[in-house]
Amino acid sequence: MIRVHPARTVDLPGVAAVLQDVFSDKLRVIVSSQPEKVRMLLEAAYTGPVQRGFDGVLVAERDGRIVGTLLIGPMYYTPLEKRAFEHLAVRELGMPRMLRAAFLLWLLGHRAEPDEAYVTDLAVARDYQGQGIGQLLLEYAERWAREHDRARLTLWVAENNQRAVHIYQKAGFSVVDTRSNLITRLFFGVRRWLFMEKRLDES
Repeated sequence: MIRVHPARTVDLPGVAAVLQDVFSDKLRVIVSSQPEKVRMLLEAAYTGPVQRGFDGVLVAERDGRIVGTLLIGPMYYTPLEKRAFEHLAVRELGMPRMLRAAFLLWLLGHRAEPDEAYVTDLAVARDYQGQGIGQLLLEYAERWAREHDRARLTLWVAENNQRAVHIYQKAGFSVVDTRSNLITRLFFGVRRWLFMEKRLDES
C-alpha cells in the first residue's frame, strides 16, 4: 500500500535517491556526473526546511521505501541554512561549478505568487512508474494547497515531455502560458516550456 505524507528528515536520503534516479540527465548537467555527490547535495538542500517543519515536501512510501516525491514551493531557507548550503556546494563542486549550477537553477526556477502552490520535483522511482503514484502525489498536493489557502496549483513542464503533460492534464491542469529559452535548449535540449495551472476555486 502506498502512503503519502510530508517528508521527515529520515526520508530525505530516499527523496534524494528518487530525484537522482529520475532526473539524472538534468542533474548531471546542473550539478555533477557523480551520483553520490548529487544525492548528498540534494539531501542537504531539503534538510533545513524539513527539520524546521516545512510540510511541502511530499513523499510516497511503500514498505519503508520512498518511491515518489513532490515539492510544493516556494520553499524558504533561513540565512544560516543558505550560507551552510552554499559553503557545502562550493566545497563539493568548486566555485565556478557552483555558480554555473546556481545560474541554471535560476533559469529553471519560478517566483510563485502568494496565491500559488507551485509544484516541482515530481518524481516516481522508475520501477514504480505507471502505477498512479504521480496522480496520487498531485491529489495530496491539491489537498495541501487548499489547507494552506492557495487558489491554484501551478507548474512549468517541458513541451516535449508529453508523458508528464498528459499526467498533469489528467489531474486537471491546463496550459495558460508558454515560454521559449535558447539557453535551456543548449543545456537541456528543451527550448519551449508550458506553464500549467489548476484553479482550485473552479474544481
